This record gives sequence, C-alpha cells and structure tokens, in this order.
Amino acid sequence: MIDKKTESDIKTVKSFLEFWVKFHSIYSGVISRDNISKEDEQKLLETKEIIKNKYEGLKGGLEFTYMPHGRLTDPVSDILKIDNIRFMAEKNLRKISGDWKDSYVFLNNILERLENKKRRLDQFNPMAVFVKKFFEEGITKRLRRVLK
Repeated sequence: MIDKKTESDIKTVKSFLEFWVKFHSIYSGVISRDNISKEDEQKLLETKEIIKNKYEGLKGGLEFTYMPHGRLTDPVSDILKIDNIRFMAEKNLRKISGDWKDSYVFLNNILERLENKKRRLDQFNPMAVFVKKFFEEGITKRLRRVLK
C-alpha cells in the first residue's frame, strides 16, 4: 500500500539532509581558516537563516520531536542558534562539532523511521484492508441491531 504523505516526507527529509551536509561543508570551510572575515561569517549566517527556515518547514510538515539520549535539546536547533563564529571560544567550537554529529544522527533517525513506516505499509494489500474494513463495519452494524 502506497502512502503518498510518507513518500513525500521521505523526499523532504532527504532533501533537507542534502542542504544540511552542504551547510556543514560551508561551516567547516569557514572555521578552518586562520582568520574568519566578517564577509565569511555573514555568508555563513545568511545560509544558516535559509536552512533555519527549511528546518521550520520540515518540523511543521512532519510529526517528530527530539527524543533525548545523552543531550536534552534538539542538536539541529542548537546549531541554528549560532549568531557569530568569529569570536567564538574554542570550547564552544568543540561543542558545535559534537552538535553536528548529533544532528546528523538525529536527522537520519527521522529518515529511518519514515522508511520503516513505508516498508510496513508496503506489506499491506489494499484489497485486504478494504475487505477487512467492510466486514468490520458489517459486524459493527449487526452488533448495534442486536444490542437495540
């Protein structure tokens, strides 16, 4: 049985993951420089805003919440709260590095859950589901008549 919403959600998450990987690449390129220019930081922050809007759309279109295991907050949201990197302490940069790893795992878990849902739905025969509903409705109607 094909569920168009699940299919669409899978494509949406995969698309977001592609953007997320590109965003990480931009971030890595910027922080790898000895001196981060104001222009580089501005480019990163503009890209972050685009990704932030895409993530808000993703969260609005899907029904998922961050389930903490080892951390209390959504790692994607934590990264999207960055407002400057030029003067960030080394300790904070290391934390962000861990957040990137956690965010990638988190996003892939969402994708995995959607793909598992798709596999479960693919096992259902639409005709069998229809016949089951038909008989269940018939039994319910008969029970109502008997109980009256």
